[in-house]
Amino acid sequence: MKLACCMVAFAGGMLAGGVVALLFAPKKGSEVRKDIKEHIDDAKAHLKEEISCCKPAARVVEENVTVSMEE
Repeated sequence: MKLACCMVAFAGGMLAGGVVALLFAPKKGSEVRKDIKEHIDDAKAHLKEEISCCKPAARVVEENVTVSMEE
């Protein structure tokens, strides 16, 4: 009886391991490169947006510093 339980547990573990391996198997190289490119493009767009939002504030700081240095 103990041996049968161990064999069932072993088989169940192998089955679960196989399912997990299939779910987490790496993608094809072309898919990985595509995903990386998409993430980089998203990061570039986000960075451009952040820079465009910060430019006016940076100009104000620059003007304040210039005025302070002239005084």
